[in-house]
Amino acid sequence: REDVYSYEYEDGPGPNTQNLAFDLKNGFNTPWNAKILDILLEELKKRSVEEEWPFWRSDAYYKAILEDRYKRMRMVWRAAQPKVTAKGCLETAEEVEERLIAKRGENLKSVRQTTRRRNQVIELKKDGEDDDLPAWQWLQKLVKTLGDGGMSSEESDIENDVECVLRVKNMAWRRGIERELNIINNQRVLDDEIF
Repeated sequence: REDVYSYEYEDGPGPNTQNLAFDLKNGFNTPWNAKILDILLEELKKRSVEEEWPFWRSDAYYKAILEDRYKRMRMVWRAAQPKVTAKGCLETAEEVEERLIAKRGENLKSVRQTTRRRNQVIELKKDGEDDDLPAWQWLQKLVKTLGDGGMSSEESDIENDVECVLRVKNMAWRRGIERELNIINNQRVLDDEIF
């Protein structure tokens, strides 16, 4: 804290390039954190030249990625901070660990339920001998091939009371199948009992 204060309000030397440490209590745009992001940006650019990366990206592109990574890291750090219990005292390290494990379990349970729901649509189509069963089987194969990150979500899987993180995936290689993926999204409206 003293180094951060000294850098931001006095004539302190700033972050140590050999031992970078973010000020996680604040956002990425404070002078301390902005300096660290600038250091990382320069290192990233230097590496891209040394390793001869086959593509070029602007500084703004890399900066946006670094800022996004910082936000995610800060969110994880904040979730791991002790919270006040119902008794009015701070959680112990064991209680924090139990809370994080329980939250992870809830997220995994949600993913499993979503997978079961997708499979349930196919089973219902098989039982009813619907004409569109081959299309749904193809859509199921498509979604499995794309994986969990294949469709943009309206909300992130990390929930908190402070900020909602939206992650839009711009995947040029799959732009032509938006209509097909929307069929799956629209099925939620049509089959309330499944979803």
